[in-house]
Amino acid sequence: MHSALMEMIASGQTDVGRVRSRNEDAFHLDPALGLAVICDGMGGHAGGDIASRTAVEVTAAVIAGHGCADDGRTPSPAEEERAAVDAVSTVRSAVVAANRRINTMNRQRGYAEGRGMGTTLVGLWRVPGTGRVVVFHAGDSRLYRLRDGELRPLTRDHSLYQVWLDNGRRGQAPHRNIIVRALGTGEQVEPDIAVHDLQPDDLYLLCSDGLTGIVPEGLIQRFLTQQPPPTAEDACARLIGLANGAGGPDNITIILARFVVLPA
Repeated sequence: MHSALMEMIASGQTDVGRVRSRNEDAFHLDPALGLAVICDGMGGHAGGDIASRTAVEVTAAVIAGHGCADDGRTPSPAEEERAAVDAVSTVRSAVVAANRRINTMNRQRGYAEGRGMGTTLVGLWRVPGTGRVVVFHAGDSRLYRLRDGELRPLTRDHSLYQVWLDNGRRGQAPHRNIIVRALGTGEQVEPDIAVHDLQPDDLYLLCSDGLTGIVPEGLIQRFLTQQPPPTAEDACARLIGLANGAGGPDNITIILARFVVLPA
């Protein structure tokens, strides 16, 4: 499905939760560009909120600066493939730039490598001029796709707990929030980046672990597939309500983005 025939309808919300006094999450949403990004800051007094806001701003600015207008022409398979390769390169450059900015701020504040502020990042960007979307992340903020009633994760946590699961659950389980890849904590970061084909009515859920750490995936799927389906804005608010109703131990940030066919 050519992207000129589809548009992104999206909503995003963030909430401090029921326990934390500061919201260290940040998000950016640009439906016209087909871009959505969530960052979950780490560092507390060291500036987790600054890290997440900086990562969102730098990533969005770099991607917007490299975005190109859709001329409405259906691309050839070779052109679509080149566009996807270019988009992946742009996303990688954006994440590297955001990491460099935060890491520099840490060094200027006198923090040693691995110290100071950092942030997770998860995002999607519709490849300009195509029916594809780039999914990218570092850390344990997640992105899911709801297609044909099935909620499927398109990201895999960069956490010590996930490493423990991958290694056969040997020994005692580590704490779930120990992150092994994030922006700002080192001079380099390598985000996971993948390209997926869009289908009409795909629904993408981006969220910080303030949702997934407290609300089971099965409950999220049941909520998103209920009939009649809620609007994106109402669904974000109600999912945040589910997390807060279960104690709200962390900041909660959610973006819901649906790609729909434009009327002829």
